[in-house]
Amino acid sequence: MEFLLSYLDAHRLEVITVFVSLLWLYLEYRASIWLWPVGIILPLLWIPIAWRAHLYGMLAINIYYLITSIWGWIAWLRRGRKEGEQEAPITDIPRRTLGYTLLGMPVAYGALIWLSGYLPEWRIPWADALLTLSSIVGMVWMARGWRQHWICWIIANAAGVISLLNAEDYLSTFVYVVNFVTAFFGYHKWSRLMKGQAKTEQ
Repeated sequence: MEFLLSYLDAHRLEVITVFVSLLWLYLEYRASIWLWPVGIILPLLWIPIAWRAHLYGMLAINIYYLITSIWGWIAWLRRGRKEGEQEAPITDIPRRTLGYTLLGMPVAYGALIWLSGYLPEWRIPWADALLTLSSIVGMVWMARGWRQHWICWIIANAAGVISLLNAEDYLSTFVYVVNFVTAFFGYHKWSRLMKGQAKTEQ
């Protein structure tokens, strides 16, 4: 017990990040617009964690999260007003957009792996780069209200677990494990919400 308390005291930032991450995950699962303001706070906690662990992909993605959370909040507010509702509707991703994404991802991934050769201290770049790209796509898709963004989170969180285990950051790994499992339930939840919205519109 004393060891646990001592460990938690030495990792206060990680403990706070765990709680804020779980709150963000709950709000995303509920498709609540409040996930965006919490999403503005969350990257500010993850940035120093990623920096200390030499996970540069995770560092970059949290800077990106900070920017896109502001943009996503505005996008959801605008879409909600167009629909006359507080919450924006959930839809499927357009096929053309999906096709462009699938074509561009391998190219972008290859570029990041090439870049890792110039950053020898970058921990496990193949997983960290996968986390980065999946997260970039996932944030854009989530801001658009496309339910398939959960698939991006499944991939990103699996890569995050590998990266953080390698960095021996077990508290942050716990967050990514919970996120990984919840992403499967989130996809089904958003699918049900989308079907419910479609019935309401009929």
